[in-house]
Amino acid sequence: MQYLMLIKIENNADYEAGKGPPAELEVRMGALIGEWSKSNAMVTAAGLRAPSKGARVRLNAGKIIVSDGPFTESKEIIGGYFILEVPNKAAAIELTKQFVEVHRQVLGDHFVLECEVREIEA
Repeated sequence: MQYLMLIKIENNADYEAGKGPPAELEVRMGALIGEWSKSNAMVTAAGLRAPSKGARVRLNAGKIIVSDGPFTESKEIIGGYFILEVPNKAAAIELTKQFVEVHRQVLGDHFVLECEVREIEA
């Protein structure tokens, strides 16, 4: 079964400016992603560019509205995603907990991160 893990992060100036994560986080994430790749649990993953590089297309009252980023009204944004290939939801949640724990260990207990895990409909 495939699951989408959406990574939700705070919409902040560092992210908007394209500032990358700390080197230690990149190293630790590289190791985790390497483990997932070896076990064939990870299908693909990517980070997303800052909201100022994007747009929103919204249907409202029968009208299509396009808004260019940044989206200052958003407190959190989707910063990236993983597509996981695992036997069940519990396994997808376990991998997501590993991902979140690496962030906690590197960035501290006050760092806010939320991941949404959703099964991909085949």
